[in-house]
Amino acid sequence: MSHKKKGQLTTSSEWAKHLRKIGKRFFWKGERLAERKMIDESISELKTKPLSESEIENAEKLYEYLIIRLPSSLEIKELENLCFSLFCTLDILPENFMTMKITKSVLAVTFMKIAVTKNVANQEDKIDWIERIDNFLERDNNFPEIENARRLIGTN
Repeated sequence: MSHKKKGQLTTSSEWAKHLRKIGKRFFWKGERLAERKMIDESISELKTKPLSESEIENAEKLYEYLIIRLPSSLEIKELENLCFSLFCTLDILPENFMTMKITKSVLAVTFMKIAVTKNVANQEDKIDWIERIDNFLERDNNFPEIENARRLIGTN
């Protein structure tokens, strides 16, 4: 087992018979650590992945629609609720938005711009809004208040 096989992330230098138990322990510990590192790298790569042209276009359309509809004074909780509502359902928006692909990244970019424009928060990066959506999804029995989101943007 001194060479790397298919499906392994690490190698073991030598598994001498008298070191077999401890050698296996070291090997599998290294394998687990390498796997965790690989998972963390792939997650950070996903979070910082640049948007495609269609996603940028969708974010611009959504921003232009929402910035006109939202009141000038907003609280961060209202903005978060609207973001979570749009993440769960697009029924709040007009029909021409139903065909758009609105991803977590598109919502993050859109709401980052809205937060800065409406002076709700300081310049925040899109990862912060992605983390807000993830945190919202991790909470138990917590649903967005869709009716409040409808009232906020003035659709019924």
